[in-house]
Amino acid sequence: MTVVVGVHGIAQQQLGRKQLLAAWEPALGDGIEAAAGRPVGDVPFGLAYYGRLFLDDAGPAVRGAKGGPGEDELSDLPADELAELADAAGEAAGEEALRVVDQAAGKGYTRVPAVLQRVCRALDWRYGPGAALLFVGAFRQVRRYLRDDALKASVDGIVDAAVTAGTRVLVGHSLGSVVAFEFVRRRPEHRLDLLVTLGSPLGARFVRALMPDPAHGSAGLPDAVAAWVNVRDPHDPVAFAGSLERYWPGLRDVPVDNQGDAHAAPRYLGKWQTGAALLAVLPELAR
Repeated sequence: MTVVVGVHGIAQQQLGRKQLLAAWEPALGDGIEAAAGRPVGDVPFGLAYYGRLFLDDAGPAVRGAKGGPGEDELSDLPADELAELADAAGEAAGEEALRVVDQAAGKGYTRVPAVLQRVCRALDWRYGPGAALLFVGAFRQVRRYLRDDALKASVDGIVDAAVTAGTRVLVGHSLGSVVAFEFVRRRPEHRLDLLVTLGSPLGARFVRALMPDPAHGSAGLPDAVAAWVNVRDPHDPVAFAGSLERYWPGLRDVPVDNQGDAHAAPRYLGKWQTGAALLAVLPELAR
């Protein structure tokens, strides 16, 4: 019986379910062991894998630094997508970073469209080298999931098939947190003991503008969710919007430090804070 189901994030189209299971399952087990303070058995875990659905993306492939596209691959984006991306990246970078790069000599990102150069430099200033391309990769796949009805239906169908009657916990990373929230919204008849979101962009203005119902559960928590824990690294550019408590006041926001790879799923999964969230609803995992 699959008690815990994971929903992966961006840039996994060149991998597969078994490859991701090989990374996610032991990392989640390590998080539970860290919380329990002793070795634990295997977690009854499954993964909803949808990454290959993005292989037919008509736009630039999502690859390069930490899952982002290469600079040269951004030159032919449609004007509307470029404008939305520049606005979202500016929001993520923040006014301080934009002021700093405005006062400095323009270096880096000279091969991306002019409208993106300033915001990309600002993202790297705020979050570290490679952050801009990671953010762009996340933006593009989240945008496509929420705008392409056929793709969204296919992704959602994969999650529906992975979640069984015995599934009590859903864990979504990055774009997967948006997909997991959509499962909760679409399938209110399936009660979950816990929703865990990791490195989530659910608080970003551009994401909320595209979601079918961003206010779902905003009185506290979605009715189908007994508890929701949002784990985020403040240095993660995808989770730049910060705590989700202002949108869902019933959830618990948990900051962590993933150090040099702030958005990495295994680092989020391996934290004792993530393990503690699962043990709170599945204490049998530590017996």
